[in-house]
Amino acid sequence: MRLELNNQKNMQLKSIFNKLNPWIGLIASLCLIIPSLYDILDDPLLFTSDHLILGAGIFLMVLFLKQIFDRIINFDEIE
Repeated sequence: MRLELNNQKNMQLKSIFNKLNPWIGLIASLCLIIPSLYDILDDPLLFTSDHLILGAGIFLMVLFLKQIFDRIINFDEIE
């Protein structure tokens, strides 16, 4: 049995992220995180969809930060 990490869905997602400017993606993820944090702080013990939006925003932020740091380290596409 073989574990396939590069399946079709992951490759499509990766190609979409490569086409986006990572700085724009980082700003978009912050636009998801900040309003959801504001709503969560109103009632922190009540689980709402804002928690899911916060998780997705943090996940996207980590992906875009990784892409930015990889480009800085490898000196790829620096203009």
